[in-house]
Amino acid sequence: MAIFAQNLIDGNNIDEIIFIARQYGSAALAYQADGNPKIIGRIDNIPYIIRLRNCTNEQICEDMNFRVGFLIKPSIELINKWNQTKRFTRAYLDNEKDAILEMDIVIDGGISSKNLDKIFSYWRLSLAAFTKHIEFK
Repeated sequence: MAIFAQNLIDGNNIDEIIFIARQYGSAALAYQADGNPKIIGRIDNIPYIIRLRNCTNEQICEDMNFRVGFLIKPSIELINKWNQTKRFTRAYLDNEKDAILEMDIVIDGGISSKNLDKIFSYWRLSLAAFTKHIEFK
């Protein structure tokens, strides 16, 4: 577990978000089609993205959307079971019936680096549990 100073991180601190993401695996800055930043990462060999959302022209973003998609088609019952038993992430089937896992985090006003580290820790645990849940090999 990494230890960080208690400075607040918001949507203007993309480098600090990437720094914490790299404590869990690879992470790199990229941009969405609308010009807003996103982070492309990999935790335990599972690729994911973090889309920064509700950004102003200055690229100060209010929230982050963690997202991973799997080319596997579980039943809606299996997806519903995940959503009934988990609090912080949500799962659904996309238009092609592939499994998607997402988690939204509000960063407007700032969050501590310790809190963001806990969020990444929870995301890592959720990725592992979800891949097991949907029997993704």
